[in-house]
Order: sequence, then C-alpha cells, then structure tokens
Amino acid sequence: MPVAETDVPRDDRDIDRILALNLAEYGPASPRPSTDVIATRADFAWRCDENPAGRAVIPVIRDAQGEVSGFIWLIPLRVRVKGHDYRAATGANLLIEPASRGTFGLVKLLRGFDRALKDGHVPLHFSFVAEDTYQRLRAEDASRAYTVPLLVKPLEIAPPLKLFVPLVFFRTPFRRPTADIRVERVDRFDERFDEFWRQVRDRYRAAVVRDRAFLSWRFAPIGGRRYDVLVAWSKERMLGYVVIRCANVRGKDTGLVLDMLLLDDGDGQEAGRCLVEHAELLFRQRRMWSMVSLVAPHTVEYKALVRSGCRNLTRVSPRPFRFAFFVHHTDEEQLASLATGDWFVTFADFESL
Repeated sequence: MPVAETDVPRDDRDIDRILALNLAEYGPASPRPSTDVIATRADFAWRCDENPAGRAVIPVIRDAQGEVSGFIWLIPLRVRVKGHDYRAATGANLLIEPASRGTFGLVKLLRGFDRALKDGHVPLHFSFVAEDTYQRLRAEDASRAYTVPLLVKPLEIAPPLKLFVPLVFFRTPFRRPTADIRVERVDRFDERFDEFWRQVRDRYRAAVVRDRAFLSWRFAPIGGRRYDVLVAWSKERMLGYVVIRCANVRGKDTGLVLDMLLLDDGDGQEAGRCLVEHAELLFRQRRMWSMVSLVAPHTVEYKALVRSGCRNLTRVSPRPFRFAFFVHHTDEEQLASLATGDWFVTFADFESL
C-alpha cells in the first residue's frame, strides 16, 4: 500500500486515528498490552500540549486514502549537561499499522523525525531504542548506547518457590528508621523540589531537568495512573525523594520505583535506605509480586536499591532497556564529549510507566 511523505496531525479526525491505532497496538485487547496507553483526548493533550518544555511534534504517515497509518512522537525536554541547561527531546511511541508495515513508512517517519529536530533547533535527543538499532549503534560507537540495569526484588513468593529463589534477595531485613530522618508522603511537587533540584542538578553530567514543573507534568494522574511520592527529611532539610506506582506488568502485580533522587552524602545514602524500605512496605501492603526499578549503575540511587535487596536481572528480562543519545550540534564541546556513563537515567525518562 502506498505511503505518503510525513505530515503532522491536521484535525480531530487525525487525533482520533492516532488514539485508535495506539489502543489497537497497546490496549487491553492487544497481544502485548501496555501499562501506559495514550488512548483518550485527555491523555493526548497531556503529552502533546501540557509539557512545560514545549509542545510535542508528531510526524505522521498516511495511506492512499489519506488516513494516518503511522506516527512517532518527538517530546521536548530540558536537559542539564555539564552545568548548562539545553533544549532537548526524546523520541517515543513509534507505531505503524500492520497494513503499512514493510513499506517505506518507517524510513519516512524517521526522516520526519529528523526534520522536526532540525526545524526545532534541538541539539540533543535520546530514546530507548529497538534491539537492531541498539546493536548498530554499539558497533558504530559504544559510548552512545548502553543497557540500563533492571533491578528486581521479589516480594510475594509462594512457599514452594522460595527454595529456588536465591537468598541474596532477602539479606537486607527491615530496620528501625533512623531517628533523625523522617519519610512522609506528599500529594504535590511544591517549591521545595525546585530547591532540592538546584542542590543536586550538577551531581551527574547529564540528566533531564527534574524541577517541580517537569515532575508535576511527568507524574500527572493521566490514563488511570496513580503515583505515590515519598520524601525523606532531616528536620527541614530535604534529603531525597522517590516516586512509585503499582501496575500490572506482564500479568504480575508489580511495584515500580519510577524515579529516585538523593543527596550524595551520608544523610542522602541513609535517606535512600529509608525511602526504599518505605516503598517496599507500601508494595507489600498492596500485595505486589515484586519491586522493580530502572536506574543507571554508577549512581548513589542504584546503590541504595542494591543495599535494600534489589538485584540486577537485566540478563533474564524479557525487555532489555536500550538507552541511546544523539548529539546534533557537535560544535558545542559540552555535548560533543558526552558518553553514556554521564547520564542519570530512571523509569522517569522512559516514555511509558
């Protein structure tokens, strides 16, 4: 079937078509249902129009009748790189309907995506890429793509299965919380999160700007998603936070640690332990089967999760998380010298969940 050159959504009909394709591919009735489906007008408006970093661009392809047959999202973000804030973006939700697959639709979508980056003067973007793209990028330049570790801790295990689960998962029992650190649940991201971001923003060489504007947008209660935000304090000093969610992942009730950010000192490390243990307690109360997180391995947040009994199960994961970034303004030294080891990455940087 012929596929037209890339376009953008023109009207409500196009938006409805995008939502229908998304629901057919990832909705409850699909062969591979997702925990995060952009399926309603409210979902679409949230991702497209309410992002504090700017409006999303959606290159689309059309079939011979002019109907949208595929699309990809270009979502703007702000990224902190080596002490400077940059306009950046992430690519997400590439989808082509079955009848248009095997044509030049994918090539045309990627051309439209690249054109949108150029037209928007975006110097840097990142994505979680497909396996073939990952292998190609690793062969070309191993410093631009890597697999982010998936950390897992079983929580609810039937007695016969415990014999087959390594004891390494259970070596960190619950401990009495430190008297100087309190953990509280909050219902919104306020100005204190801006102050905390200013304290930690240059700890890693590259990270999406995690101020309250981003956090409030990223963790908005859209599409039935509900989040818990836990904050660790020492008196009036914010030591760190964690954002968690319960979801059904591949048929299992799963506790997701979506984002965690800590001060990089002794208090921050202790706060990480307290936050993870409070998250685990909530997951156990809600009878989650496991606790799962995605986090870069060189971070204090990774260490906090490992100390609490989480283990890297990337090799047995059915879905490895292949992170890659792309620099388009190589004349800027701060960007040209970036490598994957510079990035702070969590589930918050993934387009789903």
